[in-house]
Amino acid sequence: SKDKTCCELCVDLQPNGCAILESARNPGHTVMFNLQGKVADDTTGYAGLSKEFVVHVKGVFHHGAIILLNTSLCQALSLRRDGSCSGAGQQQQESYWKVHKIGSGVCMFESARYPRMYLKIKDDQCNGTGTGDEYCHFKIEKNLETGSVSLESVQNKGIYVGLLPDGQTKPVINTGERNIFFYPQVIKFGREEPMGTSAAPNQEKNDFRETQLQPAKAQKPVSQSLSTFLPSKEMRNPQGGECPLPPDDEWKVSMLTGNAGTEANVVLWVYGDRGVAGPITLGKDNRKQLFLPRQEDEFQVKIKNIGNIYKIRIELDELLNEKSEWNVQRVTLQHLKSKKTLNFPANTWLSKNRDDRDFSCELPVVEAGKPIYPIVLYRVYVYTGDMEQADTDSAVYLCIYGKRGDSGLRLLHKSGIPVTFQRGMVNAFEVEAVSLGKLQKVLLRCEAKAKSQYWYCEKVIVREAENNSEYVFNCER
Repeated sequence: SKDKTCCELCVDLQPNGCAILESARNPGHTVMFNLQGKVADDTTGYAGLSKEFVVHVKGVFHHGAIILLNTSLCQALSLRRDGSCSGAGQQQQESYWKVHKIGSGVCMFESARYPRMYLKIKDDQCNGTGTGDEYCHFKIEKNLETGSVSLESVQNKGIYVGLLPDGQTKPVINTGERNIFFYPQVIKFGREEPMGTSAAPNQEKNDFRETQLQPAKAQKPVSQSLSTFLPSKEMRNPQGGECPLPPDDEWKVSMLTGNAGTEANVVLWVYGDRGVAGPITLGKDNRKQLFLPRQEDEFQVKIKNIGNIYKIRIELDELLNEKSEWNVQRVTLQHLKSKKTLNFPANTWLSKNRDDRDFSCELPVVEAGKPIYPIVLYRVYVYTGDMEQADTDSAVYLCIYGKRGDSGLRLLHKSGIPVTFQRGMVNAFEVEAVSLGKLQKVLLRCEAKAKSQYWYCEKVIVREAENNSEYVFNCER
């Protein structure tokens, strides 16, 4: 596709270890296929559809790599100080293993936390007291259907690293059970060429210490946005010299704050008739200098060709203070190459603790003093099913889709607090957005606090306050 944003996908990991590929530009749209691997339509039929993918990563077992051998979404094979191993360890340094590649498909695993202690199978024992001899050599057996690997002892063929129900490791034979499945995760990539037999245990130790903080950074919880944040940089005046002509996708974003500023990150979405750009974070390390009262801040951002821009959406990404409010007066976008300027008058408040204010707003382009599309108030009615355990107090998000884009994911809340959806009850909300045209669908997203928690939604009704039109979206699940 010439429009690269169509090809950007979010990888959503599922509890069963599989992944779902979701469109970054159109949240809720996923890649699906039928039993023949073809696009499902009226000709091929819709039977046996699947949207689950197995994830395989190349180069996991290169020499010198630091890896996790995960046993679940939150647990991994770990080594204790006494040399015993458990598959119920935390995904932290005690579960980090350094790969020593012996030959094609054969490796040793040295504890990164306790150097010179290797995973081994010997005398009907599986633990981490190995010294790097042949009892520490394992053949990597890939299980393509699950995206996992199994570790077979080279010295004792047919014997694998296995897990007992309590998580303890034990040599076992392959009976088809999942207790020999490990899901490798790279913490630090190694090099491709093997180094022969065991390398010095302290080799690359300093290197590892410098990079071991990276996994924690990668595991930082993501906010409710569905795609990767695009960077922005604060505009600076050139220090002399001739400025090169800016590229076609460079824009200047100017934001004028009113009487009340904010220390929160501000997120920008830009909609055009050929696509959407975002989320784009407008912030820097020293956030306290941004969005001060009566201050205009400028940022340089990249917006790929999305056609004629007709609206933007501004969101407060994270509120450091429950009582924080932000008064934004005006937003302008200027194309750096053509100098074309788009105006978005605002004079609105964003807040988390007020019923009459939201922490996101949409603004249409204003030309000759008139918005090119009106702002519409959508009244949303969410029906919870009348059955046992149908209710939930989890956060529920809604996105409305129409012929003219979407509203973005909106938290269904009262004064910033997610509401409780009670059995057999109807909850009413208001969503304000630039006119979406004829509505097509809605996306519901329920963030359960536990795997055992469910919510049964019967239907969603959306009404436009302006023309009294009504759209019914049956859910019944």
